[in-house]
Amino acid sequence: TSLTEPLNASDLKNAPVLNSCIHESWRVDPPVPGSFRKAVKELEHKGYIFEKGTVFNYSILMATSDSSLYKDHRTYNFRRFLPKDHKLYVAEIDSGIDPIQGRSNYPIFGGGTHVCLGKAFAMLEMRLLAARMLKHYDVDVRNSEKVFLPVNGWRVEFKLTRRK
Repeated sequence: TSLTEPLNASDLKNAPVLNSCIHESWRVDPPVPGSFRKAVKELEHKGYIFEKGTVFNYSILMATSDSSLYKDHRTYNFRRFLPKDHKLYVAEIDSGIDPIQGRSNYPIFGGGTHVCLGKAFAMLEMRLLAARMLKHYDVDVRNSEKVFLPVNGWRVEFKLTRRK
């Protein structure tokens, strides 16, 4: 279905192509590369002992570019997050990962008790921005070079032209 004005949260939440594009964009280039957690008690994992207070770093960037989880992980492909009943769904690239759940294989907003409090708001904002921009503007991308230093990001040049 196409989105019509006035846009509402329910329609945006149930727009599979829009949401798949957003989830894949965040997978390819997460807004935050990682975070830290501190052990609140002694932990044992695979024979290793970690004392209470040990600080762990987890990498969102590494989790979302894991080739064992995401086939052809270097390529942007919004179809990997489409529902199985969608006409554009392709089983060969389905990751089997539900980005809404926020598990360790798609930790864009963290997860569990540490999930980002702004997750729902950020999703709504991104859906609104993308829907309105693509509906009202033509986007001409002139440069889409991925840069990794000094920070992970894009050196993008684009021109927006308002549609008449």
